[in-house]
Amino acid sequence: MSDPRVQAQALIVQAQEEERYRLARLLHEGPAQLLANTTVEIESYLRLMDVHPQAAREGLQSLLIELQKGLGSVRELIAGLQPPLLAEMGLVAGLQKYAETFSKQTGIAVELKGWEQLTERLPATAELAIFRIIQEAVENIREHAQAHRAQIVLEVQPTQLIITIADDGKGFVASDTPAGRRLGFVAMRDRAELLGGNLQVFSDPGRGVRVVLTAPLQIRRTPP
Repeated sequence: MSDPRVQAQALIVQAQEEERYRLARLLHEGPAQLLANTTVEIESYLRLMDVHPQAAREGLQSLLIELQKGLGSVRELIAGLQPPLLAEMGLVAGLQKYAETFSKQTGIAVELKGWEQLTERLPATAELAIFRIIQEAVENIREHAQAHRAQIVLEVQPTQLIITIADDGKGFVASDTPAGRRLGFVAMRDRAELLGGNLQVFSDPGRGVRVVLTAPLQIRRTPP
């Protein structure tokens, strides 16, 4: 029988490779493609400059708009890798911004419920781990669920937080779980264990997916 530690390490390496592939695809389809197109267009407009300066000027103006949109996409990608509001304003503000950006990019409506209960900051490591778990769950919805709506629901109990990420997508049978999604679940469970919590996944075909994270409630205390 294989060593469980070796299997776990192999899954971690595979998850890292999946994430690198996802980032490479996003960069190729976004900034890299934009820069390639821009190079071709600038060369064309330079040739036009002497014979049809007005057409060249109009083309460059359109190109400027495309580049501005591309810059916005790059900033959104960077924000996804390192959410700027998380350290400054906390988990709730970071999630609100993330959900807003995700909905705008994908057309999938994301609703946050119950987060007004979390009025104090958590330790930075806990906030980042919870954010990454939610982010992975929501990215799975984008990649696999064929959903129209999603909810991120918080329940605050005296000693723990219960966070549920649910969608109205196609769901799945456990034996048919895509490899990328399965690795995502492994990564989420690992983060949950590091928090001292646990993570469960529930799904049936045609009834969407529910990811339930239970984590200890540890409020960050400001020294007097």
